Amino acid sequence: MATMTTAELPAIAGGTPAKQTPYGSERRYGEEELGELEEALNQGTLFYAQGKKVHQLETEFAAKNGVAFAVATSSGTAAIHAALIAAGISPGDEVIVSPITDMGSVVPILYQGAAPVFADLHPHTYTLDPAAVEAAITPQTRAILAVHLAGNACAMDELMAIAARHNIVVVEDCAQAFGATYRGRPIGAIGAIGCFSYNEFKHISCGDGGLAVTNDAPLALRLRLATDKCYNRTAQGAERNPTFLANNYRMTELQGAVAVAQLKKLDDIVARRRRWCDALSAQLVDVPGIDLPQITPGCESSWWFYMLRVRPGELGADAGEFAAALQAEGLRASAHYIGHCIYEYPIFVEHSAFERGEHAYMRRAYGKGLCPQAEAILETCVMLAINQAYTETDLAETVRGVRRVAAWFAGKQ
Repeated sequence: MATMTTAELPAIAGGTPAKQTPYGSERRYGEEELGELEEALNQGTLFYAQGKKVHQLETEFAAKNGVAFAVATSSGTAAIHAALIAAGISPGDEVIVSPITDMGSVVPILYQGAAPVFADLHPHTYTLDPAAVEAAITPQTRAILAVHLAGNACAMDELMAIAARHNIVVVEDCAQAFGATYRGRPIGAIGAIGCFSYNEFKHISCGDGGLAVTNDAPLALRLRLATDKCYNRTAQGAERNPTFLANNYRMTELQGAVAVAQLKKLDDIVARRRRWCDALSAQLVDVPGIDLPQITPGCESSWWFYMLRVRPGELGADAGEFAAALQAEGLRASAHYIGHCIYEYPIFVEHSAFERGEHAYMRRAYGKGLCPQAEAILETCVMLAINQAYTETDLAETVRGVRRVAAWFAGKQ
């Protein structure tokens, strides 16, 4: 083992932490949001059908994403559920989905009485492997839910070709991919429906909220009905003659007002995240023992977080040890992301979604071993938090911390 100087030693070995300055930060909400909120309050109504802010958001969001229609919802989960309702997903159907995602991607499938079918992932883009998707299709398959994880697009050309061959629908889960593009097209505009989240922790936010977008007029109408109890509503009133089961997933004018202001900030937010993460990758590319995230060919990622993988045999540390050492450097790092694949949660292993009765997913066996690549990703991944306010100093300190921790572990072998 080569002797390292005190300056080269990582913090866990007695060195001075690499992070010596506070992370860059900025105020997320400000005068722009206050101005939009004041206009919303001055309308005299906070109900979307009679106000202007939600409709303004839908119009501007649709134009920005190159689609004809956008329907605002109360959350990203609501957007996905409305999309599945609009697409006709019904009891007994199967929906193919990623095993590394949030439960918000999967809960709507269960609520429709359908069974989630988990397909394995590409080991370094962390998105659906088209070959695994193809292998998972059965006569009951009705949809592919393409999760664009961490701002990186799925291989949409391949997924759309598979869907066309089997006459199934593609719904895009864009919750982590605001502003990402695929072969020049905005994410969300490629499948039949794209779903976005305005959750507090996304690129842009109104606390909670979401949108579903489409180019299909009949689907757009069904999306609207699916968010409003199947009431065909206008500013003048509602036609209360429901023809299918729908929820109340309406966005309020207050959410819409904040979301309008936030949308104007998106391009700048994404541009700064791209610059920072691209520079991070360029400066870590030769670090032994780690695999950097790969961008799907044709994608411009919007980088919701930065997730690398360790090779324990070469690095000399597992993901937990590496993340702990990075934390000691003062870096915002964590290991294993969601911990386990979605299908390893008790709700799937024990089929405990409902107290009693039958459900399509109860006929499927869930548990460890379904998607080996996805499980390996979670076992070896280390996440670095990303924010558009991070500075060049943050970048330099992050690179220094990662490099010297990796060198120290490798030198111990």
